[in-house]
Amino acid sequence: MNKPSAFLVPLLACTLALGACTVVPPRVTISGPSVAVVAPVAPPPPRVEVIPEAPGRDFFWVPGYWHWEGNQHRWIEGHWERHREREHWVPHRWDRDDQGQWRLSGGYWHHD
Repeated sequence: MNKPSAFLVPLLACTLALGACTVVPPRVTISGPSVAVVAPVAPPPPRVEVIPEAPGRDFFWVPGYWHWEGNQHRWIEGHWERHREREHWVPHRWDRDDQGQWRLSGGYWHHD
C-alpha cells in the first residue's frame, strides 16, 4: 500500500464515523433563580408588548420584565418558549423585602 492510500483509509473511516454523530444541545432546567437581583427602587410598570405570531402551536409567550443593571432598570423583551413536558414557567416578579429593597425572583422552569 502506498503512502497516500495508507493515510486516506483512516481519514475516510474517521469522516464516516463523525458524519453519523448528532449534536444535541443540553437541556437546562433551572429549579429556581440562581442569582439574587436587588434594586433600591421599584421597577416601572410593565411595558405593553406587541406579541408577534407564535412560531408554532406548542409555544407560549414569556412576557418581558424589568431587570436591574448597574443603577437602573432595563427592559428585557418577552419571547416565545416551547412548552416543556412536566415543567411550567415561573414568571419574573419583583417583591419588596423587609429592608425596603426590591428583589427580582422567578423567570425559571419549575419541574412539576
